[in-house]
Amino acid sequence: MPEFALAEVDNVRVAGISAAVPSRIIDNAVFGIELYGEEIEGVIKTTGVRERRTSPEGSVTSLDLCVKAAESLRDTGNIDFNTLGGVVCVTQTPDCLLPNNSTYAQHQLGLPVSAAAFDVNLACSGYIYGLWLASISARSLNKPVLLLDGDTHSHFASPQDRATALLFGDAGTATIIEPCEGAPAWTFAFETDGSKRDALIIPEGGYRNRINEHSSEYRTFPDGGIRRGIDMKMDGMEVFNFVVRSVPKCLEYLMSEVSSTPEDYDVLALHQANLFMVRQVAKKMKFPMEKVPTTIQKYGNSSSATIPVTLASELHGQISSKKLKVLASGFGAGLSLASVSMELGPCHCPGVIEYEC
Repeated sequence: MPEFALAEVDNVRVAGISAAVPSRIIDNAVFGIELYGEEIEGVIKTTGVRERRTSPEGSVTSLDLCVKAAESLRDTGNIDFNTLGGVVCVTQTPDCLLPNNSTYAQHQLGLPVSAAAFDVNLACSGYIYGLWLASISARSLNKPVLLLDGDTHSHFASPQDRATALLFGDAGTATIIEPCEGAPAWTFAFETDGSKRDALIIPEGGYRNRINEHSSEYRTFPDGGIRRGIDMKMDGMEVFNFVVRSVPKCLEYLMSEVSSTPEDYDVLALHQANLFMVRQVAKKMKFPMEKVPTTIQKYGNSSSATIPVTLASELHGQISSKKLKVLASGFGAGLSLASVSMELGPCHCPGVIEYEC
């Protein structure tokens, strides 16, 4: 039995892609000096996170950022949202536990009431899953589908936890996938190892471990981290081992299935977990860093949104003007891995806009 699940969707294309980040910039050299002291520059060099964009908790949400990105697509690209058949929202930081983000996005963006709308609760692999689900939906509905992807995980990273304090930023993105007869197939590969879910987890706040009177109290845990029960706990070595073991294997499997080599691709778009991981995967895959765009240095790790943020930030000129052969992979919490081989562009790409905070 294959180690990776394989899926293919044909006759779809990306019609537009955009991203929005908060205007507030966190300088990690200043932010992390108390936690890391003289080690701070070394930590920044390893993680690659020099600056992060974070939103004020309680006033700017992942939905706000996604809607802003979608509005940018609509307004600058003269895209008629009345033609959309659905909206898919990938997030782990919704406005409410009930109802979901996508239904309110339908209202805020003025999509027709006939639109299908659903959320996907996935972290780092979520954008690739979103592309898969939105492309299937676009084919089935025979209408364009809006994919929103965003998170505000900075709100759940303890400033006193060395494993997560300097990593996470916030972002929202919007991608439109539309039916297109004759467009080349997108091929996806997936892997899931739920036995390792504790490697990256927010342990309290769900329905197994409900919020209690101690959930917002900072405590020292056995791993040395000081955090709240509603903050992320990360076993960095477990996640790293998963990434360097599984991601190259998945991408190699995917390339073999579509009969391609690194030379056939214009871009290797990787989840921006940290700079060291990105470089390790690129090296194992024999991709030159010139083909591997990075944005973690200026936006931080915005969970599943890092791939569309990176595409919109670093490649908006190319995406707007020509076809790119893209190999992309998202990986992390779950533990979950999703990869895709696809063609991107030319399409509307206004880049990354700022949400004033």
